[in-house]
Amino acid sequence: MSTEVAVPESTRSARFEDSLAAEQAAERSLFVTIATMVVISLPIMIGIFLLITLLAISDKTEWYVWIGMGVGLGVIGAMLLGSLAGATMAAHRLDAVDRATYG
Repeated sequence: MSTEVAVPESTRSARFEDSLAAEQAAERSLFVTIATMVVISLPIMIGIFLLITLLAISDKTEWYVWIGMGVGLGVIGAMLLGSLAGATMAAHRLDAVDRATYG
């Protein structure tokens, strides 16, 4: 039993190829938007989490502990927030591809 799906060449049409190209372009732009939003949110989230850890534990631990913790949490927060913001901002492109009629 094979896991590959065989599509007969007679069923592949220009409409299918155009639709596939449009979906791939939308997915590439989605990836670019997500990566851009992660990069934009990285310094913001690191700053926010550094401030939070500064206020919470700076008087109880050494400086490298709370800075490391703040930067680590900031990177995690930037990945989550940037992914969410990027997907939200690019969702309309995927909807436009679904609504479009090719052929």
